[in-house]
Amino acid sequence: MFHLGPLDISILVGYLVLLGSIGWWAAHRSAKTTADYFLAGRSIPWLVTTASFMATIISALTFIGTPAEGYGGDYRYLFSSVGDILATIFVAACFLPVFQRMGVTSIYELIAHRFGGVASTTCSGYFLVARMLAASVRIVAVAKVLEVVSNDAFSYKWCVVIVIGIILTYTTVGGGRAIAWTDLVQFILLISGAIIAIVYIVNHVPGGVPKIIEIGKHAVRPDGTEYSKFNFLELFKPTNLGLFFLIATWGFFQSSAAYGTDQDMVQRLLSCSDPRKARWSLMLSGLISIPVTFLFLSIGVALYAYAQVHPELVLGMTDNDHIFPRFIVTEMPAGLRGLLLAAVASAAMGSSDSALASLATAFVVDFYKPFWGKHQSESHHVRASKIAFIGFGLLMMISAIAIGSFENLLWLGFKVVSFMYAPLLGVFFVAIFTNWKIKGQKLALLMIMISFLLCALLIMAKSVVSDGATDGIWFHYNATYWRLNMIVGSLLVPLACYFLRDRSRGKDESAS
Repeated sequence: MFHLGPLDISILVGYLVLLGSIGWWAAHRSAKTTADYFLAGRSIPWLVTTASFMATIISALTFIGTPAEGYGGDYRYLFSSVGDILATIFVAACFLPVFQRMGVTSIYELIAHRFGGVASTTCSGYFLVARMLAASVRIVAVAKVLEVVSNDAFSYKWCVVIVIGIILTYTTVGGGRAIAWTDLVQFILLISGAIIAIVYIVNHVPGGVPKIIEIGKHAVRPDGTEYSKFNFLELFKPTNLGLFFLIATWGFFQSSAAYGTDQDMVQRLLSCSDPRKARWSLMLSGLISIPVTFLFLSIGVALYAYAQVHPELVLGMTDNDHIFPRFIVTEMPAGLRGLLLAAVASAAMGSSDSALASLATAFVVDFYKPFWGKHQSESHHVRASKIAFIGFGLLMMISAIAIGSFENLLWLGFKVVSFMYAPLLGVFFVAIFTNWKIKGQKLALLMIMISFLLCALLIMAKSVVSDGATDGIWFHYNATYWRLNMIVGSLLVPLACYFLRDRSRGKDESAS
């Protein structure tokens, strides 16, 4: 049974003290408006913005799940970056300039400007539900790691409370400025931790990199079939081209929705001091994601070779997601173990703190100000924003405790988020690329979005019920083709709006 030594504990405590210090520093830069509080007065340097954006993207699920993909599979996951890069260019060129030109704090203010308050609050509500779910499963991931490394000294519930408490400490007092600068620290730490891990693994596999490649070329699946982890061109075989294009297209739509319609992501970019460089930050993050993904996949591939030499690592292991955490806590020496655990914590906090900030932003700007704080001062709205931070932190805590015992929670959560992204992206397509007025647009947009969501959830429920099957349409849908919900859904909303648009406006203009 492993335990954390004084050096490991000192590293973890030092990391937490650093986060608290940044929050204390940011708190002394008083925020007079909600834009100051949430967006740091749009004063964050662009390199810090890039690091903050990357820290938001790389969660504990990435830190743990991507090595598991490399351990149990190959490098094909890397090809999803093709759609991701195209999406960063698309959003930087088409979405971000519109948000910057309007000077929005919440991106759903654009929807309010185009279609009114009902559509805006509906879109914001979609985001609140989706982001709360995604943030909760991230908290579940890091709380379970904390539970393991504490040797069950802390129960799962207490681990959730501790994680949320730490995040609230520096986010509530420091706002967007604290989050941006702590994200920089967290990004450096998690990349450094990943590099240290792969260097350590390579040095402890006899024969080093050549031996890892040799073992990887003759990997064996659980069913006994042999395959190569380095067959990068497998997806380009004629029989696999359809799957490649599906993954790339889904990656484009999914990333376009995440980077262009998710307040969590866009908020990092809106806080940048230079609007033009903020767009470069977004495109740069798409390029950086390739070596980052390659790095974490390589950790998994190297761990596969390490396990062949040290089979005790995987003794009794039933889930590939456990491979990297198990390696960290049982194989890494004192000091490095503490550093890697701090990197896992930073991956979780880097995505969770920004999620908390975006939830508070969307609520205050899209709900509190229009409905309850119309005639209140900006200082009142800043106080309300801090209360919103605490409120969403408590909700996240309750949600993470409630769903902690669910099986297959992570994939289920991301599928739901993906389905909710689809109508959001469709509405933003209409708002940005058309000048349509929709007949009865308040009710029409609301019904279009809700109808799609209900259909998507029904399809997903049918797929989950059939999850135990090994063949048939629902098995294949649940395994691969659930990605079509994102693609088709985001196109159906503009299509429905096209048929519901007010044609009389165009006729009047042509007559005149």
